[in-house]
Amino acid sequence: MTHIIYIRKGFAKLYQEHDGELIILGIAKPGSFIGIQSLYGESVFPFTVEALTDTEVCLKDIHLFRELVLENSAFARGIIEILNGELIRAYNRMFSLTTKQISGRFSELLFYMRNVLYASNPFKLTISRKEIADLIATSPESVSRLIGDFKEQGIINVKGQTIEILDADRLESMCHCKSPNLFKF
Repeated sequence: MTHIIYIRKGFAKLYQEHDGELIILGIAKPGSFIGIQSLYGESVFPFTVEALTDTEVCLKDIHLFRELVLENSAFARGIIEILNGELIRAYNRMFSLTTKQISGRFSELLFYMRNVLYASNPFKLTISRKEIADLIATSPESVSRLIGDFKEQGIINVKGQTIEILDADRLESMCHCKSPNLFKF
């Protein structure tokens, strides 16, 4: 690894493959850094990154990052805050995947997409139903059923690739989120 990647525009999928199985680790949005986890230690990205949309990135030399960490305590603190946030999100996701029913995981993902990933309501999906299924550890067929059920119950509206959350209170109660603005995924 020679550079840290900064996403200026677009969305990218971070994933790992094990024995032919693909595991989506997350979706990077504009403003995200990719590769900070490898700033020290492993010199190879522990995952693969794939653009989901037209994406514009900046490559920042890793040696410059390392120098700034050593010379600038405010910069080092910012890097630690980014890493800490990523670790907390990973813990929250692991907790969600191991303790919540599928409808709760899907509800949580919808909140995440509305409040963090796309930061709008309605929002246009940049990921497929298969990728949604991978993110919440289920099948694409179950995602289709969930979308149909949520739409029928008046919780969401779906037009093509656009989803609108119509009943945030009900969605919040389904995912047991402490706050709809809390990043849990």
